[in-house]
Amino acid sequence: MIFKRAKKNPETITVTLHQVKQAVRQFETDMPAPINRTALIMDDKSIDLSRLKRYLGGVPEQKFYMSRETYEIFEENDKLVPYYLDLVQTAVDNYISDTGKLPLLEDAWLPEVHYRLLATERYLKETPPFPLYITEDEMMLTHRPEHFG
Repeated sequence: MIFKRAKKNPETITVTLHQVKQAVRQFETDMPAPINRTALIMDDKSIDLSRLKRYLGGVPEQKFYMSRETYEIFEENDKLVPYYLDLVQTAVDNYISDTGKLPLLEDAWLPEVHYRLLATERYLKETPPFPLYITEDEMMLTHRPEHFG
């Protein structure tokens, strides 16, 4: 039997978060009107980086993840953030639509999402292990308290 040696793909590259963000923006700019950056998001929230090969000069060896709701892009070590952003953003949007109120913790110094309220009212089935905040920017969520600094 003849075994082929597994050789490293010469097109595998290392990129920065900034480079991936630029490539995603360029992808969206180059696509026809109905197609946007969410077309790159796979089921596990990872970005299909093979579709960005022409912008990056190869396929990155690392994985990056994107929130479908906020378009924010994350590195591997923050891969749970887009999952929870999407989950909670949908719950917050539905809660606001139904009640006309923001689901915020009372007496918090930042506009932090009140997970218990959303869970009690059956808008949220799973609680993130970190706080999320509602921005004034179209009522979008962020995980970054420094956004309010």
